[in-house]
Amino acid sequence: MTEPRTPDDQPIEPGTAKPVDAVPPAAADATGAAAPSTSVEADSPTQAWPSLAEPAATAADGPVAPSALAAATPTPDSGSSPFEPASSLPPTHVATVGEGGTFGAAPAAARGRSRLRWGVALVGVLIVAAASFLIVSLVGGRPATSTAMGYMPASAVVYTELRIDLPGDQRQKLASFLAAFPSFKDQSAIEPKIDELFDRVIRKATDDKQTWTADIKPWFGGQVGLGVGLPENVGAMTAATANTSLAVFTITDRAKATAWLTSTLESATINRSTYGDADVFVPAAGADAFAIGINDKVMVAGSTAAVKAAIDSDGKSAFSQNDDVKAALATVDKDFVMFSVVRTRAYADQALRLMAISQPGVLEKTQIDETALAMIPAWQVSTARFENDSIVGSTAGPAWPIGYDTTNRPSDVLGHVPAKTLLYADIHDAGPALGAIIAKFRALDETKPAFAQFDQAINILGGPDAVYGWWGDTAVVVSSLADGTIGGGLVIHPRDAAAADRLLTTLGGFVALSGGSSGVSTRSEDHNGTKITIIDLSGAPGMSTAGLPPGYKAEFAWATKADVTVLGYGSNFVAAVLDAGPGNSLADDPRFKGLLGRVGADNMGVAFLDIAAIRALVEPLAQAQVPADKWTYYTTEIQPYLKPLDALISAIRKDGGLDRGTGAFTAH
Repeated sequence: MTEPRTPDDQPIEPGTAKPVDAVPPAAADATGAAAPSTSVEADSPTQAWPSLAEPAATAADGPVAPSALAAATPTPDSGSSPFEPASSLPPTHVATVGEGGTFGAAPAAARGRSRLRWGVALVGVLIVAAASFLIVSLVGGRPATSTAMGYMPASAVVYTELRIDLPGDQRQKLASFLAAFPSFKDQSAIEPKIDELFDRVIRKATDDKQTWTADIKPWFGGQVGLGVGLPENVGAMTAATANTSLAVFTITDRAKATAWLTSTLESATINRSTYGDADVFVPAAGADAFAIGINDKVMVAGSTAAVKAAIDSDGKSAFSQNDDVKAALATVDKDFVMFSVVRTRAYADQALRLMAISQPGVLEKTQIDETALAMIPAWQVSTARFENDSIVGSTAGPAWPIGYDTTNRPSDVLGHVPAKTLLYADIHDAGPALGAIIAKFRALDETKPAFAQFDQAINILGGPDAVYGWWGDTAVVVSSLADGTIGGGLVIHPRDAAAADRLLTTLGGFVALSGGSSGVSTRSEDHNGTKITIIDLSGAPGMSTAGLPPGYKAEFAWATKADVTVLGYGSNFVAAVLDAGPGNSLADDPRFKGLLGRVGADNMGVAFLDIAAIRALVEPLAQAQVPADKWTYYTTEIQPYLKPLDALISAIRKDGGLDRGTGAFTAH
């Protein structure tokens, strides 16, 4: 392997001193204005966002670089910003080779350190992707296909795209969403406020080494595409997976993007070459493991093979023409800030193929894999966008062919759930759906012995129909109760009320017969004509009520009547469900009704999380546990940005041959 060479084609002599990087002093920009400071000042609710950085280091944190070392560092042009990336690497760190040339190598004595530096540098390269994802998470006619998608490997089974450029109406919608938070109410100043927010995220991600406005925004095109594939051969799992995975960043200025990259990698020994219309950067050691390519449109990162394939595609890869991807794209009709498509069946099929290779003969003896694969839809697409006072997520995909179809309609359970419910998630016709899935596997010859044992056990309680066949709409519920405690459990609308009563009576008898020896006892209470059965666990080993918070008991309870069955923690929760009804349920709560209207009251299932109520419950507990100064910091610097967060709600509905989901994360 050849030694690294300078632009004058002179080899680097071992032991030659390497230039030491120093932070240049702030300089005036081209207009004479002072360059912005990267220090983070004290924050308050009057700023755009709470501080994400730790206190800045002072001069006392370490010695100043000796002048001799500083003199070895090139002096920045007085007319350029100190935050602009270096125009190139120091010549001792870059070797230019032709496509057919041999990559250079670091001197043997420094090879280990060079590899470490390259590893650190790769983290810096990926900062844009990570920060972009975080930014979307903080703030998450048919849209045109993005530039990034055009470079994806055709074999990718998962593709995710982030649109930091805020296409179409998303910039205005983001501004409206942020208006609920301190310092974003002035819509005329939204652009600098968004830049400030991005600056804080990038500063935190880079330990104050870079900012969005000075280092990334000048060249970044705003689109990030991440594609992941699966290998064809399990024996080459690592390399093959890398060759079908790629990260793509659109760019607006090739020279500035190259300067940013080389400045980020300034302490690493790398090789730079040309391939097609792109500059390709690879580490001197392990050149096939990772590469970064830059042309006039994009920066691509992945294995050397994946990067070269992306460059060869010229942004016209076959990925977007895949039938699954085309079908997914056809469901998207609004601008978005996040888009993701998963070729679910292809992913599962390839995973099974790899299993067959790694464990020969195992899958040949069963049809379980084919049965499961047949129930998986071909694709699933997800998007996220801003809608004034919320972040709205949407999903779509072919229906799961489980052998049972429910219909879009209001839930039969919502009217029996306490109005002060914190968490709610339901599914329609749970019993028939579960029975249909089990039936598919019960029909297989290889599962008959297992199902024989299953039937023997469940027949003690009356068989499948007696245990779960009567379940109609079913919900997991957690509610705040009148006595200040929290209770939760399963709330079911029975398709057969008599079957529900028989099952609970049978369960109560079993517990009464077998629980006494272990300290478990049962009792019943009448609640407005309905019997509540309570399983008292306080006498069981390790279940003493003394270890529980005030108001809580070690008990489980259930009750059933014509239109509702409830099983859960505490008799108070069961009683609250029995008391809920017209005018006194979650279904009648005006706030919840408004939220449900956003996602559709006619659905196949709905989920709800009351973020504001949970915060109100948690904060007093936290205040009692943390020091006063920490609580003051929370109430002045963090709480103002949490208060606007309201709720999360989602629903799934049938739309012809598709299942479509809609979710809203609201802020006020």
